[in-house]
Amino acid sequence: MLVVSGVLALVGLMTLFLPRLHRVLGIATAATYAAVAVHLVAVIVVLATGNAAGLVLTLGYLLASVALLPLLGIGRLGTPEAAAGDADPDRPVLAPDQIARVDGGAAVVIAITLAVLAWRVLEILEAGA
Repeated sequence: MLVVSGVLALVGLMTLFLPRLHRVLGIATAATYAAVAVHLVAVIVVLATGNAAGLVLTLGYLLASVALLPLLGIGRLGTPEAAAGDADPDRPVLAPDQIARVDGGAAVVIAITLAVLAWRVLEILEAGA
């Protein structure tokens, strides 16, 4: 999880400066979704096999990890298609490079947050072992 978070942060930073890497960020986003799913299943298996230390706190951190995922790709809200579906005539429409930069910035913040959450879950599980 920490490696995936690091890669996501790196690709997000690169996308901030090179918006044409937005497609690569999409691949990193998909990999992050998969990594969070694997992490979720692995921790649930560990908890189910007897390590119940910090059960509520651990599940809270896992829920936070999953709740962050929809924020990856938040730039999609600035597309012309999204603006066309909104009744607000003053809704901003972003240029493709702006969308890439928004997604890159969000990816960096989410990567850092996911790394901290994964680290905390590891700390809790190690304390209960």
